[in-house]
Amino acid sequence: MDLRRGGWAREVDAELHPSQGSVPESLAGTLYRNGAGNHLSDYVIDGDGLVSAVTFAPGMPVRVRSRYVRTSSYQASLDARDSTVPPLRLGGANAPGGRFRNVLRPPAAQANTSVTMIDGRLLALWEADMPWELDPVTLETLGRCDLDGGLKPSGRLRGPYTPYSAHPCWDPATAELWNFGCVYAPRPRLEIYRSRRGGPAEHVRSIRIPRRFMVHDFAMTATHLVFCLGPVILDVAAMMSGRLPTFQSMRWHGDEPTRILFVPRAGGPFRVVETDPWFQWHFAGAYDDGTDVVFDLVRFRSWTVMHEAISSIGHLTDPSCLPVGRLWRYRVATSGKVEAYQLHPLPLEWPTINPRLATARHRQVYGAATTTTAGIAFTAVARYDTETGEADTHDYGPGQLVGEPLFVPRDRDETNDEGWLIAYTNDITAGTTNIVIFNARAVADGPVCTLPVPESLGYTFHGQWAQARP
Repeated sequence: MDLRRGGWAREVDAELHPSQGSVPESLAGTLYRNGAGNHLSDYVIDGDGLVSAVTFAPGMPVRVRSRYVRTSSYQASLDARDSTVPPLRLGGANAPGGRFRNVLRPPAAQANTSVTMIDGRLLALWEADMPWELDPVTLETLGRCDLDGGLKPSGRLRGPYTPYSAHPCWDPATAELWNFGCVYAPRPRLEIYRSRRGGPAEHVRSIRIPRRFMVHDFAMTATHLVFCLGPVILDVAAMMSGRLPTFQSMRWHGDEPTRILFVPRAGGPFRVVETDPWFQWHFAGAYDDGTDVVFDLVRFRSWTVMHEAISSIGHLTDPSCLPVGRLWRYRVATSGKVEAYQLHPLPLEWPTINPRLATARHRQVYGAATTTTAGIAFTAVARYDTETGEADTHDYGPGQLVGEPLFVPRDRDETNDEGWLIAYTNDITAGTTNIVIFNARAVADGPVCTLPVPESLGYTFHGQWAQARP
């Protein structure tokens, strides 16, 4: 599958054998990832969810399996596979038939952004829909999942089940998973959810927000949920009238501030701090430092810049359309004072940290980077040291697209930075995928193992490591 021309990645079930190096003996578990297995419009992120599972077991061959999430969008795409136009309304493209065909129609649910495990249940996530549950072994689609009724707001709120975002936050100290759903109509609000290990999902609270902000991700400390409401605002009239698809209906209001929303996990009043405008997709991590809240994110100067980058698959190989996100750190005091600075000048996306340090102080941030101006976004695996400002990178060069690297601890009982980074690399022209494993403390030394996959696993966005039980 040539990622520049779209196409379909085929489902795969195969053993993998290293073409370079060897699989670390301590790796035991499954890496789940999700992304666009096909491309239904020219937008990079329009495609049906293709979930892959790469299983590592000591003394056994590595095994990979991938399957499309059987949503209604997938079935419609399958029926119209040879068509040159999208069969349904998408985030970046309207369905054929003009405004009348698209009026009052939300984008088709594609379940293509991420995955999470809740008490052994594997969920494919897409922020404008409920989760889709999959069998964690076979990846068979089991259907939409309302988390046992937890996604229906309680009390005075009425209406259908609400969305569940693609970026839940896990607190290893309390064994809680928090998430939100962004509701745009009739009045914009954030619905907050919590799942405790062994218990049902709970609707915690509803927070009215003043505008229809694009809210893709959030961060969490031991005490607060952190939302950065940048001035990217949905023109709901343009979208619901059928005139424009969702992403083209998102407007950048650069004369307005970014609002940082702090929601106490223990309940009570939330607070809002206003600061200079920016846009971000993703947070790396957050923690409390005394009464200050510290968080790291990849900052873009505007939504306009980012929208241009994702609006065409061809922009993946066009240096002039290279996104210019950088890793920034924010510190916000209880007084409302905001301190912000750039941690490193290299372009970066897909920031991650050691998940065992979620909600705690972290030093290392990992991601996909660009180290030259002649390449594509993104060609390198990177580790950033937030204390020294140094970057440790391995660049695969032009023609290779690196996905989100995930940290896997070397020792299940330690919370240090000893571990492995696992990422997918895609050859854009050949349409092939490699699974690469790095020593997380020596990225510049190159991968310790490369596992070629016989079929493309698609352009994946996010994933999760599930440790094998002892």
